[in-house]
Amino acid sequence: MSRTATAYRVVAWIVGLNLIFVITAWIGQLTTDGGSWWNRNASAITVVDMVHGYLFMGLLVLIAVLARRHRWNPFFTITTALFATIPLVSFWAERRASATLERGVAGTVSKE
Repeated sequence: MSRTATAYRVVAWIVGLNLIFVITAWIGQLTTDGGSWWNRNASAITVVDMVHGYLFMGLLVLIAVLARRHRWNPFFTITTALFATIPLVSFWAERRASATLERGVAGTVSKE
C-alpha cells in the first residue's frame, strides 16, 4: 500500500475517534452542570475541536489525491468524503476505501 493510502488510513481513524470525542464532549457540556469535567475543560475541548477541523480538511485532501491517483468514480469519491462526517460510519468508509485500494478494482473507472 502506498504512503498516501497509509496516511489516509491513519488520518481517517484519528478523525473518526476525534469526532466521537467532540460529539461526546458537546453532549456532555449540554447535559451536565457547570462544575462537570466537560464544562471545566471547555477550552481544551475547543482546541481538540479545532484540531479535528484541520485534520478533517487534511482527510479530504487525501481522499481527493487517492481519487485522482486511483481513478475513483465521482460517486465513490463523494460518498467516501460524506461518510467521513458521520460518527462510526466513518470507520466503515475508511475500510471500504482501503479495501478498494487493496483490490485496485472496485470504485474505479474502467481502464479502457
